[in-house]
Amino acid sequence: MTTLGICIPTYKRPDFLIRCVLSALEAAGGRPIRIFIADDSMDDTNDAAYAKLAQWSNQIVIHRNARNLGIDDNIQQAVDLCDCDYAWIVGEDDSFMSDSVRRVHDALQGATHAFVFANYAYVGDDDNRRLGQALDVPDGEMPGFEFVSKSLWAAGFIGACIVDRKRWDATSTAPYKGSYYTHVGRICELLAGTGDVLPARIIAEPCVANRVEGTDTFTWKRDSYGVFFGFCAMCNAVTRQCPSLSGASMQAAKVMENRYGWLTLRLAMRLRSERGYDVEQYRRYLSRHTENGLKRFAFYVISVSPPWAFQPLVSAYRRMRRGAA
Repeated sequence: MTTLGICIPTYKRPDFLIRCVLSALEAAGGRPIRIFIADDSMDDTNDAAYAKLAQWSNQIVIHRNARNLGIDDNIQQAVDLCDCDYAWIVGEDDSFMSDSVRRVHDALQGATHAFVFANYAYVGDDDNRRLGQALDVPDGEMPGFEFVSKSLWAAGFIGACIVDRKRWDATSTAPYKGSYYTHVGRICELLAGTGDVLPARIIAEPCVANRVEGTDTFTWKRDSYGVFFGFCAMCNAVTRQCPSLSGASMQAAKVMENRYGWLTLRLAMRLRSERGYDVEQYRRYLSRHTENGLKRFAFYVISVSPPWAFQPLVSAYRRMRRGAA
């Protein structure tokens, strides 16, 4: 039997962690999955959660890191703990859709794919409001070059990523260190293979709920633009590491930038309203990457303005988007 492990990097959010693990167990439908938790908390914040989870399953492996690794390295740690055939990475604040783990476990039986993309749904801060889904693609295989060039952005959400555990060990973390996207770079290496670019297996029906609203949604928000530009750095590294994917990875960077509008004033105002953008980020990133002087000045003004000044505009924009949907 092909085995599946759920790999969860965690940090001081016990309520989310409990919900994530219980949703995985419920969605497994009795399939023999294991759960691997890499705890970066460095204290006893999650102890009560672990005691509660132990009542539900004896297939949960908990590893307390000897030092704080940070989110990117802790993702790698969570996969390193896994001794199953496939490792499914997921964030502690995400939850599994009904029956999704069973569906994936069944689909993996006899599978030979190096990378499986599990589609996901966007949900509101109450988890019940479904706002859409990541990819609108059919179930089945997608050529690896096509996946990287058009859809690599979607693999930035770790809950979408299921990797062949043994082949994962043949990839390297070093080229992607500090990018926030080490796992995506390693996935590109998986798809690059040793010869022809390998296909990605797509599971089209959403498997994980990705919460995209709420002030505590993104653990990396204090360095929002570092995350954005980190994706570009990761794509540049893929170009060097995987010549067969060089064109695809450069296209992936363009798709990512256009999708999220990194260099738009609208995004800067939204991030500032959520305290996800400040003058330090302006100096580190936008002042150097904005050629237009007037726009550069606008980015600066936004970075030093009080967050509350933009909150009404952001709320109005979200209401308009919901009405349009």
